[in-house]
Amino acid sequence: MTQLHTLLAIVTKRITPTAAERKAMERLKDEVLAVTETVLAEDDLDFVIAGSFSRDTWMPDKKEFDLFIRFPMEVSREELETKAIDYGELIAEKLRGTYTIAYAEHPYVRAKIMGFDVDIVPCYNVPAAHAIKSSVDRTPFHNRWLNKNLPKKLVPDVRLLKQFLKNNDLYGSDTKTEGFSGYLCELLTIQYKGFVPLLRAAAGWTAGQVILDPSGHRPKATIKGDFKRQSLVMIDPVDPARNVAAVVSPANFMRFVLLSKRFLHLPAQSFFFAKPKPVNLPVLERLWKQRHTKLLLVTFPCPDVIPDILWPQLRRAETRLRNILTEHEFAVLNSLAWSDEERVCALLFELEVWELPDVRKLVGPQIAAKRHADEFLHKYEKSARVWVEQDFWVADAPRAFPIAHEKLQDTLGDREKVLLAKGIPSYLAKQIAKQHKVLEDAAVFRFAKQHPGFKKALADFFTRDWS
Repeated sequence: MTQLHTLLAIVTKRITPTAAERKAMERLKDEVLAVTETVLAEDDLDFVIAGSFSRDTWMPDKKEFDLFIRFPMEVSREELETKAIDYGELIAEKLRGTYTIAYAEHPYVRAKIMGFDVDIVPCYNVPAAHAIKSSVDRTPFHNRWLNKNLPKKLVPDVRLLKQFLKNNDLYGSDTKTEGFSGYLCELLTIQYKGFVPLLRAAAGWTAGQVILDPSGHRPKATIKGDFKRQSLVMIDPVDPARNVAAVVSPANFMRFVLLSKRFLHLPAQSFFFAKPKPVNLPVLERLWKQRHTKLLLVTFPCPDVIPDILWPQLRRAETRLRNILTEHEFAVLNSLAWSDEERVCALLFELEVWELPDVRKLVGPQIAAKRHADEFLHKYEKSARVWVEQDFWVADAPRAFPIAHEKLQDTLGDREKVLLAKGIPSYLAKQIAKQHKVLEDAAVFRFAKQHPGFKKALADFFTRDWS
């Protein structure tokens, strides 16, 4: 056995559920199925257990599975949602579990039963994946396809891939992570027939990489045009019009490529089980001071929305404020969006230029363009020095906001309606209009001391290096 195979055998043993864990999961599954059958008997509804548990690719640190209740196509969305919540609550109560109502495309019940997480999700019993009425309708088809096409011998390889990604913050298709879903992990493992062959292939991937689905539904030539500017394209075998890897961000795609190269060059357990590095704030602050940059941090209360809505809005707000600063000639070196998803949100900007002269030079129209020249003169002759350079009118005009902090405060200090007009997303605009702060420099590190999640994000912000 080679050194690589020995290493992977050790890792596989650590991430494979024990006999006791399997027995507990099987017992829960049997009880959930029995209770569900009783609860749904009156309406004669179909149901199915989906997710990695049904294929034995689940991880021991993630004790969960999904129960899908399938409604007839003629049922209205309103009736589906109402009945699904009633059924979900009743199933959880009969199993002596606790539950909350969660929201994705439509509401569902998130239950805690016997120490396990069980999501009870409604969907439509559609005839084919391309005929879905909501995105979750596709899941039972994924389940069926994988149960048929994932060989048992590849199950350990799926777990290796999941652990490899999880350890490097690349696992998860949620909008915060923008990484690899469990379904994508299984498809990639099937496509390349194992974890190591996948990494060997990934080491040679380039942006825009297209992977044909194992069923070969579509010729490669027709794919690239449909998925422009997507870093990784993996065609869904049950819905050839869908890219399973659409959520994978360009940065996460590139990180996976680089990690694949590094692991193959020098395999180590640290790729699967890295020890968290302690964050030393005084060291980080010294590192920042050596950069001679300016830090501005916008903080505001977290809106009451699900994370999959929150994170895209945070990133849009980050981009919009970054653009506003740039438009006013404040050069932004780096930026970051962060939230604890419950109490506070934060947008960090590191500036190369944060203070400008009180005046700015405006180049106007050519002197021969009489109408435009008259308009330029009328606009600036009372508020600025105006003269001609070569054949252009120019003005030496007062700068409205010579300090970046002042411009940011001015932008954020408006009513919700104005913030929306400026391009701040809806839920954040409402919160910012109610309450916000703009912190500078050392105050950013004091904020990090109070918020461990932000402290970690700040460490990544200043120490990331992919070279």
